[in-house]
Order: sequence, then C-alpha cells, then structure tokens
Amino acid sequence: MPDLLPFRIHFEDPEIAPLDLDARDAKHARQLAATRRGVPAGAIRKVKIITEIQSSEAAE
Repeated sequence: MPDLLPFRIHFEDPEIAPLDLDARDAKHARQLAATRRGVPAGAIRKVKIITEIQSSEAAE
C-alpha cells in the first residue's frame, strides 16, 4: 500500500468548511472529499498537501 499524504481540500462554497484527509495523491484526495461532503468534484476549489507543522506538535 502506498504511503498516504495529508491534504487540505477547499471548496467553492464558503459555507463548506475545508476538509483535511489522508490520500495517495491529489486525485484520490479530490474523490474522497467529494464523496465525504456529498458534492460534485467541480465544487472543489483547491487541493493542497499540508506541509506546515502544527504548533502543538512543534512543542513536543
């Protein structure tokens, strides 16, 4: 099984909160997000790999 990467998915509708999920690649992340939010893939505005370190993780 390939390694999973952390993604943040942003939607065209500002009423839909961004979604963080783990996926194999951006295409898979887009499919998962559309399914989980119940929207068409065209409703997704941006798919980004999460690279920043959360402040609580950096303190450990």
